[in-house]
Amino acid sequence: MQYVNDESNINRNARQVLRCVLETEPTTRTAIAKKLSLSKPTVSAAITRLIDEGWVTETGSGEASASGGRKPVNLMFNPKKARCIGIDIGGTKVAVGITDLKGELESYRTFPTQQYLNEDFFPAIRRMTEDMMMELSLEKEEILGIGAGIPGVTNVQTGIVEEAPALKWRDYPVREKLEEVFPYPVYVDNDVNIGVLGEHWTGRGKGKQNLIYIAIGTGIGSGIILNGQLFRGSHYSAGELGYMVTDRNLAKTYRPSYEGYGFLESVAGGTSVGTALSERLDREVTAAEAFNLYRSGDRDAAEILGNVLEQLGIAVANYVSLLNPEMIILGGGLSQSFDVIQPIVSDNVKRYAPKECEIVKTAFGQEAGVIGAVALLLKEHEGLYNI
Repeated sequence: MQYVNDESNINRNARQVLRCVLETEPTTRTAIAKKLSLSKPTVSAAITRLIDEGWVTETGSGEASASGGRKPVNLMFNPKKARCIGIDIGGTKVAVGITDLKGELESYRTFPTQQYLNEDFFPAIRRMTEDMMMELSLEKEEILGIGAGIPGVTNVQTGIVEEAPALKWRDYPVREKLEEVFPYPVYVDNDVNIGVLGEHWTGRGKGKQNLIYIAIGTGIGSGIILNGQLFRGSHYSAGELGYMVTDRNLAKTYRPSYEGYGFLESVAGGTSVGTALSERLDREVTAAEAFNLYRSGDRDAAEILGNVLEQLGIAVANYVSLLNPEMIILGGGLSQSFDVIQPIVSDNVKRYAPKECEIVKTAFGQEAGVIGAVALLLKEHEGLYNI
């Protein structure tokens, strides 16, 4: 194989080799050359460059071949080469975290969204990030970029949030606002898309090719991985499960709980659950309290939640029928009541869908949105491979 020593070819080879190290570590130069069908001098040149620039490290000797000879040197990806900033903007709180290139969380902080939403919002995010960088002794040159998740339909090309009811944003230039306060590349998407990216990267959905992540909170949304790729739809609104209609009779008199919310989240979202039981009991009840009452055998809670979860179950059954995913992951605030939700939803899937589907609870805690935002950054940003 002829080796052309030009910059574009070196970049291309280095990207290929780095990706191979990431996917197969610990590995060796010989194994990389065989896997990529590249010559050994080409791989050696790329590895030398990657080591010099800090992307790859040598970690000692591997096993010798059956014929004996010198043991090959193992190669490992260096996740500390750069850091990533993940921002999870929610209606209640904003979470900001710094991770390495493998998603290991090194610092994490939050603040109440409404405290700064109408004034000083993005500078507050910057100040928090700078405090964490100082705590970790990081320089700005060590930051690869920023990923951010927003609770609403987001145009990933323009960086404009078309609608985010929880934030009262409409046609809001969130990427531009972040770029005004940060000197790094910025990527934005809606919160459920970053949720499924995080699950697919390091969570319960790792290694799955067809995966759905459903976030159940005040609203209901979902992110979709099809054939190993995030599916956004033609107008970036694929997965808006909260707009699914699951009851024809109820739909005739449907009025959204909040402007911008769809049918399903208006009958099965966290706010609607609390509101419905509050009206029945003539006292204020939260969604979490409603589930606790259900567990204790309260008849009113059982009746209301039984209907709510049947609606959710029908929606999930429709999803399974249409997309035939390997797994459905439940996240969001109401996933804390997975013990109540899962059996009823699974029963509806068994009853209505042609195939069953594994339904699991997210393994992430409060850091889920930050990890997903970093996954978005690493998916979209060419810097990791464009070296």
